Amino acid sequence: MPHVPAAVVARMQDHLRQGAPLQRGMPAVLEDFHARLEAAGLAPEQAGPEIFRAVGASRSRFRCLVAALRQFAPETPLAASIPVKQEWDHWLNERYNKKAPAKRVSRHVGLPPEAWPESWQSALACLDRSVRPYGTRLRKLAPRTRAGVISAVGLLARSREWAADRGVEIPALPSGDLFAGFLHYLEEERAVSFGTARDYLESARMFFLRAGLFDEASYEALADLIAALAEEAAESDPGKWARLREFRTAFSLADPLKLALACSAEAKTLAGNSVKAAKLRQKAMIYALLVNTGDRQGDLRFYRIDIDLVRDAAGDWRHGIRQGKTGKAKEVDALWPGASALIDSHILGDRPEWRLPGRLAEIEGMNLLTLSDHVVGKGYINRRLAADFDIHGHLVRTLIADLIRRTRPEALWALQAMLGHTDRHTQKVYRSEFDESKAVQEFDALVGQLSAPQS
Repeated sequence: MPHVPAAVVARMQDHLRQGAPLQRGMPAVLEDFHARLEAAGLAPEQAGPEIFRAVGASRSRFRCLVAALRQFAPETPLAASIPVKQEWDHWLNERYNKKAPAKRVSRHVGLPPEAWPESWQSALACLDRSVRPYGTRLRKLAPRTRAGVISAVGLLARSREWAADRGVEIPALPSGDLFAGFLHYLEEERAVSFGTARDYLESARMFFLRAGLFDEASYEALADLIAALAEEAAESDPGKWARLREFRTAFSLADPLKLALACSAEAKTLAGNSVKAAKLRQKAMIYALLVNTGDRQGDLRFYRIDIDLVRDAAGDWRHGIRQGKTGKAKEVDALWPGASALIDSHILGDRPEWRLPGRLAEIEGMNLLTLSDHVVGKGYINRRLAADFDIHGHLVRTLIADLIRRTRPEALWALQAMLGHTDRHTQKVYRSEFDESKAVQEFDALVGQLSAPQS
């Protein structure tokens, strides 16, 4: 093994002197790995996925390489091998665990537009342009909203057929009877919640407003139904306030931060290319960001490196986003040192800190959570919060707001800045005020653990 460092060879020799055999193939993969590094002029800490991919030409050879490095060259980071590990896992699943495609059953229930009443069909074009059917300008609908409206109106059309099958003829023009029949259909056939029924009726209102088909009586009838459903939903659902009370009984805002630190510490004990370690570092960063500035989980899952979240020369991370819900810039100052350290840890994996500039250049513009072009699913963050604390991301924002209202009512303007409700202020004063809270004191007291050398 002429290209393998002497220290690594010495460890292997000590292992053999103790009478323990080497896994077959280890000397060969270590020689190949270090020979390729030398040919590329790279140190072991700079090994990228391409080196691991070239040496690990088969799954067994890749696994042998990782095992050899963990046992005899533990100082070599393994985080760069994660993409190669994922490729081999995918190959294995495709080859041996592929299931026969299940027969798909269509979940589409509503009628397609071509089966709608003629007056409804002719109004479809009004969703794609600005209109003034009643004098007030109504903007064209965004694609996602448009799809929801068409789905709701398709169900409304289905409800007329359902009523006709039971001997009840309902006119197509908007009326109290049309919407009452729709609500009856949703309750009897679809078993939806009050909140979902309200959403369907609100989508129908968007459609008929743009179609110009409302008269005063039908508009008021629909508005009354929507208001009643909203009230029923609030009364029947335990709601966020009950969940907040339950959370406060068992936890405080310090607990997500403590769990973030615990996840970061546990990740250090695992192999650098371990999926569990990557998930732990990711969760630690997510929880720190949720508590630090009350990020919406819907915004957080789309953050891009050096675009929506930017690292300055001092090592602090700052927001550069416009929030999805309000469209307003999130003007806050640097994140807490602990939150910035957790972002660095997530990006580095088990690589040494001096690799960070190169890593940032490699993943510039990529998704912060996945460190790739992939975006996690819609409920990804909330599922983790639900498993750990039985709350979701929006309730974390509510807890922060409630904490500031109760403990620092004079700093309410800072709450607006943090949650993105105004762009007139920065977070500078907010940090000095909110740092007095126990949650942040405990977090910052443990920040030193994040910068401790990798074990």
